[in-house]
Amino acid sequence: MPEVRAAVPDDAVAVARVHVRSWQAAFRGLIAQDYLDNLDPELWAAGYTFGRMGLRLPSTIVAVDGSQICGLATTGLCRDKDLANFGELMAIYVDPEYLHTGVGRLLIATARQRLGQLGVRGAVLWVLDGNVRARQFYERDAWRCDGTRRARVIGPTPVAEVRYRRTPV
Repeated sequence: MPEVRAAVPDDAVAVARVHVRSWQAAFRGLIAQDYLDNLDPELWAAGYTFGRMGLRLPSTIVAVDGSQICGLATTGLCRDKDLANFGELMAIYVDPEYLHTGVGRLLIATARQRLGQLGVRGAVLWVLDGNVRARQFYERDAWRCDGTRRARVIGPTPVAEVRYRRTPV
């Protein structure tokens, strides 16, 4: 079973590759295929802040199988103005080669533990409305859709997202 550890700056490119492959697999049919096909891990890697510390900064963990990064999860304080004292699961992605191996369960459990250490009352996450597989994964982990929706644009595609909550974390 892979181990989980904090992401470090040297992980950025490997994490970005997992992140991009995960998007390309999970969002097929939900986001424009041309956009997904042209995602560049090198550009994504430049945007990570691994190793920086601070209460308001997101924190990323990675699942590592030997020397290979096979998943990631990012947590932090909730960015939604209507939920005081909540944490947020900002991202969780598993390399498609590691789906159905327990990596996702390991990452989400560790992410919830990290959120609990922040002392928050509960946590939220946002998921594409049409991402049925992800929604079922969260529901198996006792997250519940709270009815809040938002619209955003990813690449050229307008998408709808729904918010899930988990209380306690």
